Amino acid sequence: MKKLVLVAVFLLGFSVVAMAQDAPAVEVFGGYSLVLVDTATASGSEVGDMDLHLDGWNASVAFNGNKWLGFLADFGGYYGTLGEDLSTTTGDETAAVHVHSIMFGPKFTLHRGKVAPYIHALFGYGRLSSTVKDYTDVEHPEGVKVTVTENDFAMAFGGGLDVNLSPKVAIRPVQVDYFTTKTGLTGDFADHFRYSTGIVFKLGNR
Repeated sequence: MKKLVLVAVFLLGFSVVAMAQDAPAVEVFGGYSLVLVDTATASGSEVGDMDLHLDGWNASVAFNGNKWLGFLADFGGYYGTLGEDLSTTTGDETAAVHVHSIMFGPKFTLHRGKVAPYIHALFGYGRLSSTVKDYTDVEHPEGVKVTVTENDFAMAFGGGLDVNLSPKVAIRPVQVDYFTTKTGLTGDFADHFRYSTGIVFKLGNR
């Protein structure tokens, strides 16, 4: 009877150890990203309260110091078109909008079996640019492209879930972030939403 109890305790302890897997030393992520833009705050006017979503990419590198805490470097590029009546002589016009971000911060991960949920807090830099045609130049009635660029402070708070396919590869079905940039027009923070999904490659062990 004692032997059976010892075997049961051993198997239980082994299963707990197996669940608490080692964390990778480095995690490299890349994939698709969608940003829903707070155009009203970004433009500083209720007139700018229009539907704008940007499609693009998100990539990151996480350096894990131990099994639960790491340092994350996050990069993104998001692109879309804003259509509105810009009151030009030709009527409707569109603006091409690009946003690029570089952010850094801590990442907290719970490594358990095949699933690894995590949260992060990121701080850094966002570069916003929009390109429209200016029809007020009489020498160029066909329009001249004008690009306005703004460099802003950026933050992202959120998290996601990694599902391990193997010890070295995982899929990230969902990562959601409250993504905010401080607009230079008003000094207010614009409340964007960011969704990302893709593949994670794991290197080394902790």
